[in-house]
Amino acid sequence: MDNNSSDATQECPVWRHFRNGDPTALATIFNENYDSLYCYGKKLVQDEDLVKDCVQNLFLKIWKSRHKLMAVKVVRPYLLKSLRRHIADQIVAQNRINAAQVRLQGEFEITFSHEDFLVAAQTSVEQREALARSLNALPLRQREAIFLRFYEDLDYLRIAEVMALNVQSVRNLIHQSLKNIRCQMSLTPPVLINVESHRR
Repeated sequence: MDNNSSDATQECPVWRHFRNGDPTALATIFNENYDSLYCYGKKLVQDEDLVKDCVQNLFLKIWKSRHKLMAVKVVRPYLLKSLRRHIADQIVAQNRINAAQVRLQGEFEITFSHEDFLVAAQTSVEQREALARSLNALPLRQREAIFLRFYEDLDYLRIAEVMALNVQSVRNLIHQSLKNIRCQMSLTPPVLINVESHRR
């Protein structure tokens, strides 16, 4: 990793302190990002123990290699991307799914349930279930893009960073996702704005 790959003057201050060996900064990064990492990991793979291990190992790994890490402006997308890669490595190592699918396509079986949504009071359980079905009918990469956009509230640039895509590809994924949802149900895509941002 290249320390000069990002402008140091724009580096996130807590990340800079962390790279300089401040354990308090590490604790801050852990506490501020653990829930999002765990939730994202659980969407990528349903093995709770695997996800917890991967999150813990990720922080152990970045702490040990902190002096080699790049400067970053926004910490969470960097951690999400790192966790995504780490989980993929673990899945391949354990032969849980086809290695080529994870390595080459980068696809995970993200699944939504009606409990994943905070919607207006007048929205029925049936409508939420219909929305979940519509989301689960999307191609895998569209599901992941939707999750990152509406759960994690990441912009297109940060989603592209996490999923290793270009920004236009992310725009296309989300546009097509919302179009598909609109075609499948009477609820319009803006209801997705009410998707819960943090699964605490």
